Amino acid sequence: MQNIEATIVELGSIFQQLAHMVKEQEDTIQRIDAGVDEAQLQVEAAHTELLRYFRGLSSQRWLLLKAFLLLLLFFILFVVFLA
Repeated sequence: MQNIEATIVELGSIFQQLAHMVKEQEDTIQRIDAGVDEAQLQVEAAHTELLRYFRGLSSQRWLLLKAFLLLLLFFILFVVFLA
């Protein structure tokens, strides 16, 4: 009976130590959670910026294509009418 009581007391002590260790880790876990949330916000902001850059790049391609076609038209007109 004393052996069982000693084991139960020891088990209670182990659970108290475990509860203390969990309590010590709580701040670390909260910091990690806050860091993950912040990282998620940063990734979403970066995704938005990349999409905006891609749209701008696409519109610049069309502008370049239009300028090239305009120069080509002027060159053809120059060759046909002045040559």
